[in-house]
Amino acid sequence: MAWQSNSADIMEYMVWVVELTSENFFDGDKTLAYRTLKDQGVWDLYVQNYDVTHTLGAGYVIDEIREILLAKGAL
Repeated sequence: MAWQSNSADIMEYMVWVVELTSENFFDGDKTLAYRTLKDQGVWDLYVQNYDVTHTLGAGYVIDEIREILLAKGAL
Protein backbone atom coordinates (compact mmCIF):
# COMPACT_ATOMS: atom_id res chain seq x y z
CA MET A 1 0.00 0.00 0.00
CA ALA A 2 2.82 2.43 0.79
CA TRP A 3 4.30 1.78 -2.66
CA GLN A 4 1.03 2.80 -4.33
CA SER A 5 0.91 6.00 -2.33
CA ASN A 6 4.52 6.74 -3.21
CA SER A 7 3.81 6.15 -6.91
CA ALA A 8 0.83 8.50 -6.73
CA ASP A 9 3.00 11.14 -5.04
CA ILE A 10 5.65 10.78 -7.74
CA MET A 11 3.11 11.05 -10.55
CA GLU A 12 1.51 14.12 -8.97
CA TYR A 13 4.95 15.68 -8.70
CA MET A 14 5.77 14.84 -12.31
CA VAL A 15 2.53 16.45 -13.49
CA TRP A 16 3.72 19.59 -11.71
CA VAL A 17 7.14 19.30 -13.43
CA VAL A 18 5.44 18.97 -16.84
CA GLU A 19 3.25 22.00 -16.09
CA LEU A 20 6.28 24.07 -15.08
CA THR A 21 8.18 22.97 -18.17
CA SER A 22 5.28 23.63 -20.53
CA GLU A 23 4.61 27.09 -19.10
CA ASN A 24 8.26 28.17 -19.10
CA PHE A 25 9.60 26.65 -22.32
CA PHE A 26 6.81 25.41 -24.59
CA ASP A 27 4.07 28.09 -24.54
CA GLY A 28 1.83 25.91 -22.38
CA ASP A 29 2.04 22.83 -24.64
CA LYS A 30 2.03 20.04 -22.07
CA THR A 31 2.27 17.30 -24.68
CA LEU A 32 5.45 18.79 -26.13
CA ALA A 33 6.86 19.35 -22.65
CA TYR A 34 6.14 15.75 -21.64
CA ARG A 35 7.67 14.33 -24.82
CA THR A 36 10.76 16.50 -24.46
CA LEU A 37 11.25 15.53 -20.81
CA LYS A 38 10.86 11.84 -21.73
CA ASP A 39 13.05 11.99 -24.86
CA GLN A 40 15.86 13.89 -23.12
CA GLY A 41 15.93 11.65 -20.02
CA VAL A 42 14.80 14.41 -17.68
CA TRP A 43 11.61 12.54 -16.74
CA ASP A 44 13.57 9.49 -15.57
CA LEU A 45 16.10 11.68 -13.76
CA TYR A 46 13.38 13.40 -11.75
CA VAL A 47 11.47 10.18 -11.03
CA GLN A 48 14.61 8.34 -9.91
CA ASN A 49 15.66 11.26 -7.70
CA TYR A 50 12.19 12.11 -6.40
CA ASP A 51 13.29 11.86 -2.77
CA VAL A 52 15.54 14.88 -3.29
CA THR A 53 14.00 16.77 -6.20
CA HIS A 54 10.46 17.00 -4.81
CA THR A 55 11.77 19.26 -2.05
CA LEU A 56 13.09 21.84 -4.55
CA GLY A 57 11.24 25.02 -5.36
CA ALA A 58 9.80 25.82 -8.77
CA GLY A 59 12.59 28.28 -9.60
CA TYR A 60 15.28 25.72 -8.99
CA VAL A 61 13.47 23.04 -11.02
CA ILE A 62 12.99 25.46 -13.93
CA ASP A 63 16.65 26.53 -13.86
CA GLU A 64 17.87 22.93 -13.72
CA ILE A 65 15.61 21.78 -16.54
CA ARG A 66 16.70 24.77 -18.63
CA GLU A 67 20.36 23.87 -18.12
CA ILE A 68 19.78 20.21 -19.00
CA LEU A 69 17.70 20.94 -22.10
CA LEU A 70 20.12 23.61 -23.33
CA ALA A 71 23.06 21.24 -22.86
CA LYS A 72 21.21 18.58 -24.87
CA GLY A 73 20.24 21.05 -27.59
CA ALA A 74 16.52 20.61 -26.90
CA LEU A 75 15.84 24.32 -26.31
